[in-house]
Amino acid sequence: MKALVIISRDQDKASTRFRFVQYEKLLAERDVTLEYVRRDEIDADVLARLSDYDVLINQKCLMRKNLAKKIIARSRRIIFDMDDAIWTRPGRNHSWFTAWRVKTRLRQWLSAANVVTVANDYLGDYARQFSNKVEVIHMALDTEQWQPHEIKSGDVITMGWAGSPATLKNLQHIGGLLCECLTENPDLRLAVYCGKRPELPCDFDYTPFAPGTEASFVKQLDIGLLPMPSDDAFTRGKSPIKALQYMASGVPVIGQVRGATAEILNNSNSLQVETTSDWKLAIDFLANDAIKRQQLGSAGRSFVMQEHNMQRTVEQIITAMCGAQG
Repeated sequence: MKALVIISRDQDKASTRFRFVQYEKLLAERDVTLEYVRRDEIDADVLARLSDYDVLINQKCLMRKNLAKKIIARSRRIIFDMDDAIWTRPGRNHSWFTAWRVKTRLRQWLSAANVVTVANDYLGDYARQFSNKVEVIHMALDTEQWQPHEIKSGDVITMGWAGSPATLKNLQHIGGLLCECLTENPDLRLAVYCGKRPELPCDFDYTPFAPGTEASFVKQLDIGLLPMPSDDAFTRGKSPIKALQYMASGVPVIGQVRGATAEILNNSNSLQVETTSDWKLAIDFLANDAIKRQQLGSAGRSFVMQEHNMQRTVEQIITAMCGAQG
């Protein structure tokens, strides 16, 4: 089986990497190959070749209705994949016209797809308004790559955050309280992994993003931070991959739960917080309780192994592709 995947940027983009690229080897073992084309590179030549592919996979790319109509008409079978609430955006709402245009373009794909795949039930509920062929395929990780670290010696406790420049504002939102925690607990240190250095009013260890280095960074943490200050439709539609990275690595999570995040974080594998005092109490509690850190980390690892293991999820992807074939 040969599939063409329409993507918005490049294959290193996190959503593309974790939704498709990481599965290439496992799919190849089942005689399934993936090719990619950027949305802005779709031309007459690409349109002419669409019938050569068994399945077209559109990874949440919206476009002009006329172009979409041509792609849909020339594709043998279609999967539309969505891991974000793409009918909205974080922060400022769309204007009424932009919101109407986005939703119209999205509905076009949801209605035309043979199968719609989504990362969580929140997105699934939206997609089911326009399609009766919706499958939830959770975000997943290679649990051989994302492994717990060996028990560390020493008194230093590292709390940390890993994320993209686009979500750096979430960390900076709690920067002041993190600095207070560092001041009050001399055994704490803060580590940040990102493609852009954050602006924080205290000392921290910064590791710039480089492909293939995320797992080694997360592995050295004792506490994983998941700030999600906004409670809007876009945030509620997220299945935060950083939460899964922490958990797969046996790192206990302190985080804010919004919408679909509740499908990942629960009272047995994390500490859920909301206010500034919640954050400070949770950080202080875990910094001083190694047994609780180990319990939460083990529970998180077990949860990912059971619910978000890519060895299991690849079977769902293949089933969806076969379903799209008829």
